[in-house]
Amino acid sequence: MSIHKPPIIKRPIKLQNNGSTKIVYRVIRNVQQLKNSSELGSVTLKGQSYMVRNQGVYWVVV
Repeated sequence: MSIHKPPIIKRPIKLQNNGSTKIVYRVIRNVQQLKNSSELGSVTLKGQSYMVRNQGVYWVVV
């Protein structure tokens, strides 16, 4: 019997480097709901793990 896995949802992440803005879609893991109703999670970008938080439509690197 196989174990049911939830569907993978990729979310938009807004990256800002040197004045340019780029939007990439990645899977966000370990999403936590904070007391001030914002969400916090972790994402892997270019082989490194980053913390991201929900800001409106996009997620931004903290």
